[in-house]
Amino acid sequence: MIQPGMESVPSDEEALIERLVTQNLKLLDESTRPIMRGQHPKHHGCVRAEFVVEDGLDGQLRHGLFAEPATFPALIRFSNGASMDDRKGDAHGMAIKLFDVPGDKLLAQGNTHDFVLIDHPVFFARDAAGYVELFDALLKAKQSVLPKLAFFLPRFIAEMGHVYLTHLHNHPDELAIMRAMISKHPDSPLASRYWSTTPYRLGPHAVKWCAQPHAAPAPSPSDSADKLRIALANHLATSEASFDFMVQLQTEPESMPIEDPRREWDAQRSPWRKVATLKLPVQKPDTPELMTFCEHLAFNPWRCLPEHRPLGGVNRARKAIYDALSRRRHELNGVAQAEPDLSEFQQLWAS
Repeated sequence: MIQPGMESVPSDEEALIERLVTQNLKLLDESTRPIMRGQHPKHHGCVRAEFVVEDGLDGQLRHGLFAEPATFPALIRFSNGASMDDRKGDAHGMAIKLFDVPGDKLLAQGNTHDFVLIDHPVFFARDAAGYVELFDALLKAKQSVLPKLAFFLPRFIAEMGHVYLTHLHNHPDELAIMRAMISKHPDSPLASRYWSTTPYRLGPHAVKWCAQPHAAPAPSPSDSADKLRIALANHLATSEASFDFMVQLQTEPESMPIEDPRREWDAQRSPWRKVATLKLPVQKPDTPELMTFCEHLAFNPWRCLPEHRPLGGVNRARKAIYDALSRRRHELNGVAQAEPDLSEFQQLWAS
């Protein structure tokens, strides 16, 4: 019988993760400077925030970050999954970095703590093996004749067409998820809901994270390729914004699996519960200095307290993939890989 929070690690997973790291490094575009992230390369601002843990939480939820009422300084990087043009359909990210979090972290010692969320509730790969198959198809697409001959199509569309012909047409569930993920057309990063898609620890429990906006801001009328940055900056120039940070507990291990993030957990059987508020004050989040600062940041879901350890095969693969890509990107860009200090971030705002 499957127990709540129980992981199941395949015997060949370590070798699969090594292969994934190699695949991702091969896919990293090293032709431009600075070298951009392999995933979520474009960000829309480097947003100052506060992460305010709720007072009076149920004892079931009071673990790790949420053990006591507290306020943590934070920054948020809103991003596109792949596209450099905000008018095109894409997945979108919300990466949150908390400062002044006491205690050792799983990835490294320090006082920062990361959450990595996207604007879709489920992920397109089941496990490390599924990840490997997809990245094999992506690598073959980049090396194939089809993208080179398809001069009349954007390269991304040509490559995804090749991935469909060689892989996704045999995996209809993954195809449906991927289509839904890359079809998002938000008017503002502040109007979307974001999910972790994968599970994490909350003390003895397994949970998923989510950030729900309090209210949808009025969109900025713009036909710009940078319309999401413009909308974000226009709103925060005069108005605050906020998100409810929520958790969903795994209550039925069979229907709420740890090892398959393609399956959404039923919110009727386990409702989302608020544990904190993300408060975004009035600010200018897209100064050149802040945009550069955010460009050199690294986010990893394993940079967290042990009470919030990532769970499942996709998360186990992410630990190595994210770290390897970050190291390579910082090396090629000639930038030291180091976690930011809160005072460094605050100086950018003071100036």
